[in-house]
Amino acid sequence: MPAGEYAFDALIGQGGMGAVYRGQQMKLDRSVAIKILHRQHGTDYAYAERFRREAQSLAQMNHPNIVSVYDFGVVGDYLYYVMEFIEGTDLHHLLSTRQMTPARAVEIVPALCDALFYAHSKGLVHRDIKPANVLIAQDGRVKLADFGLAKRFDRPSTLLTQSHMAMGTPDYAAPEQYDTRAVIDHRADIYALGVVFYQMLTGTVPRGAWQPPSAMVGTDPRLDMVIVRALLPDRNQRYASAAEFKQTLLASLTTAPETTSVPVQTTPASSTRPLQGRVLVLEDDLLLRQLIVRNLKQEGFEIVETGDGVDTVRCYSEAMLAGQPFDLVLIDLTIPMGMGGARAMELLRQLDPQVDAIVSSGYRSDPAMLHPRAHGFADVLPKPYDSADLTRIVREVLHKRRQRLGTAAGMQG
Repeated sequence: MPAGEYAFDALIGQGGMGAVYRGQQMKLDRSVAIKILHRQHGTDYAYAERFRREAQSLAQMNHPNIVSVYDFGVVGDYLYYVMEFIEGTDLHHLLSTRQMTPARAVEIVPALCDALFYAHSKGLVHRDIKPANVLIAQDGRVKLADFGLAKRFDRPSTLLTQSHMAMGTPDYAAPEQYDTRAVIDHRADIYALGVVFYQMLTGTVPRGAWQPPSAMVGTDPRLDMVIVRALLPDRNQRYASAAEFKQTLLASLTTAPETTSVPVQTTPASSTRPLQGRVLVLEDDLLLRQLIVRNLKQEGFEIVETGDGVDTVRCYSEAMLAGQPFDLVLIDLTIPMGMGGARAMELLRQLDPQVDAIVSSGYRSDPAMLHPRAHGFADVLPKPYDSADLTRIVREVLHKRRQRLGTAAGMQG
């Protein structure tokens, strides 16, 4: 380091990208945090120059909820940032020691929304939102730290957009961060913040067919839908901005609490309309599942919901044994960390060769979406879709089913 500029006191953190030390800025006699990165993270001659431009972008940020960058430089094979030192702890420590409460979570998230909205307005996406990067000062201030993976989404050729760079921590990474073709933007941060919020309320991260916080630990059900929207797999359906995330959260706390928590497992048809049929739904996206239930219920259908193919097959089998078979199954093709639609359909066809099912997915090039009948499906419902598409296709498939079964009954007679 430059002679007489900084003194190192202690190692305070270490990760895959580098290490962080507590130190002193000698001329100003103030405590600082110094992050050291090895140049091996960049492979071409322009790495140091692009690092300099990115460091300047970070240093120009001035927000009360973002750790300030004071200085940067290159020494031998190492790059370094000099940052504001926060005396306190981080969110990871609060979670691991069970010091987090729902009330405190609701105080922290709006501050993080403010930090992200500011960074995004400057063209920067963080890409590594996680509890360890959320600092809590002794006086309660919330500070977002470590923009080490940040990239400019308004300048796609800058340093940290390169494909060889890490894309964040897996538990908090948005689905699009696993797609090498996707251009990552600020909505990846919104997804990660949704994961952090969920973890603050429940103590776990959402995986597979996850349950809303109110169902898991009895938190305020008004917070469920705030989190659900942030965690939508399709980034176009998430909050358009961190400011909208904050606004929705604060607004949810001013509305009257729901009398029931979500998700509902069985939803009878509306009593104002005759029963149109029984539909079994396999969908792990809680928000979309609720939209399906609401729309089909209004049309007079009775709905049973599942979030994993195992439960779908079990419910279908139990209904057949009880003499109350389903008329239709709506199947989501992809269920992370659970039985997906393709395998569930194979088992349903073994239970009932006459089963009618609609396959739904955003992966339109999947073989089951391209050739549904070859995989046993009666029709397809590509995502995203609206309520009109949903009800139209459901009615068309049921009409064909009744015609087929009526003809078969006539032939038997």
